[in-house]
Amino acid sequence: MSNTIIADLVDGECIISAALMDPQGFTIERTSSDFKPTVMNELLDLSDESNLVTIIGENSTVIICKLESGHAIVIQCPNGANLGKARQKLSRSSIAIIPFL
Repeated sequence: MSNTIIADLVDGECIISAALMDPQGFTIERTSSDFKPTVMNELLDLSDESNLVTIIGENSTVIICKLESGHAIVIQCPNGANLGKARQKLSRSSIAIIPFL
């Protein structure tokens, strides 16, 4: 079921790739083989105050949401995407996926 929740995040409009990582930083599920979020776990460790980290890059924006289980959901958004809508979808998915971890 967790793979369905991750796959449903991708809409091609505001989210182009998504992944679920375990507490050790290994990718469990991902929607694209081109999306490699394994380095993202280190960035979450730098931000103790927030469970949500947004990284704006030259080609896309990456948003990481750390879950209470230690897992993380990572999404990739294209430049110019509606980041509010992407964060809203990420928030709903982060709640829905907890029972399946």
